[in-house]
Amino acid sequence: MTSKIKLIKKIGNNENKVGYFSNQNYIYEDKRLEKYIATLVGCGEGDTLGMGFESWPKARIIKHLGRVTQPIDPVILYDANSNILEKDEFGKIKYYSRDLVKGDYTDDTILTLALAESIAAEKGLNLYDIAKRQLHEYEIRLREDGTVMGGFGGTTIDAFKKLLNGVSPIDSGVIGGPGNAPGMKMHAVGLYMDAKNDYEFGLKYAELIGKITHLDPRSLVSGVIQAHAIYSVLRDISRDDFVDSCANVCKQWEKPLTPEYSVWEKGNLTSRFEWIRDNRDASSEKAHKVLGSKSEVMSSYPFALFMFQKYWNDPLEGLIETVNFGGDCDTTGAMYGALCGAKNGMIFPQGWIDVLRGKERLIEAAKGIYALKE
Repeated sequence: MTSKIKLIKKIGNNENKVGYFSNQNYIYEDKRLEKYIATLVGCGEGDTLGMGFESWPKARIIKHLGRVTQPIDPVILYDANSNILEKDEFGKIKYYSRDLVKGDYTDDTILTLALAESIAAEKGLNLYDIAKRQLHEYEIRLREDGTVMGGFGGTTIDAFKKLLNGVSPIDSGVIGGPGNAPGMKMHAVGLYMDAKNDYEFGLKYAELIGKITHLDPRSLVSGVIQAHAIYSVLRDISRDDFVDSCANVCKQWEKPLTPEYSVWEKGNLTSRFEWIRDNRDASSEKAHKVLGSKSEVMSSYPFALFMFQKYWNDPLEGLIETVNFGGDCDTTGAMYGALCGAKNGMIFPQGWIDVLRGKERLIEAAKGIYALKE
């Protein structure tokens, strides 16, 4: 496969040129391959763009950072006595990424990469290998005190503990909060669906992969929608058809909310996607007011997709706007960034790409999935 990929030297100094990636001054002649690479790299770019101030409200971002337009080191605030500030006028301050540095990514891309590398290595979808690789990424980040680097969610951690105790990935899912882990890591399944031209099987397997960690119906359907969304933009779907199809897939695949989930936030994902369908031209501010960008999947995931379709023809501006709304902004950034790459290729600024740590693995995993086309 590699022998058929031609490289063309970059012409000029346009760092945002479609197709330009890495610091090697080359672009891929094969636009399809470029989009595969850009899907996984875009996930990392959006992730690290929002990583440094994850969970912050927009007002705090504006006060201390203005408008973030490039990856930054994690931000830590101090009081007059040089103590870390734990609370301000906007509420409690969390520092989920305090041990990371500019260019690092979080669990969003960590788990995406594990899934992508499994597909490439196994030349297909292998639930046990996917679970093994995701668990490994968790284990190597465990600290001696039991905490874990990378921002892994509570439901995911509980599921991984079950896997460590020998539970099968078929039975390891947890009835926890409606987290967004399935949606934030399913980009590689969309690539697989395109490579193998196997849409229905991919959607079914996306649901199975989600069940490794999550059982909440809203979490599970987010993974199915994201696989569909990546596949669809690779196939050059129009903006309106994209919005309509995501709403239809959500309605078709979302299971009813049964009583055991009543302790968590009410509502379903279908109603949010129907709102997007009916308000696709609403302002970003109105969408955020309705959807929010909290870590619950009913909030962060539909907001990321709303912003992606809203900025259909101005994708980088939309990505920057998305993370600057705050909330679970590493995750909204990762989900948006993957879609941005799948649709547009490597349009990310060179400065962003230069600082992205671990991009080589993302690129190789994308190449491996692309090779399945043969």
